[in-house]
Amino acid sequence: MANYYDRETKLAYVEQYTSGKMTAKEVMRELGCSKSALYSWVSKFTEDPEHALPGSGRMKPDEQYVRNLEKENRELKNEVEFLKKAAAYFAVDQRKSTR
Repeated sequence: MANYYDRETKLAYVEQYTSGKMTAKEVMRELGCSKSALYSWVSKFTEDPEHALPGSGRMKPDEQYVRNLEKENRELKNEVEFLKKAAAYFAVDQRKSTR
């Protein structure tokens, strides 16, 4: 089972590791995380300190924006499909009533 950590915890341990106050083994032992998880956090923090390590289940603002747009796009496609079917139904119904 995976462990989940909030942003503050990740940042605190990244700072401890990068400052040399803790070794990777010490961080892994305290948190119960893998070496690859720690190195991933360090890498992400190095790339984008302001938005890195958003915590469990949270996304960077731009990722959340894209996810919201994708959801809206799916909903709109479903509405278009429904409207196409409704238009076809009423077109058939209209032809029957004019005969």
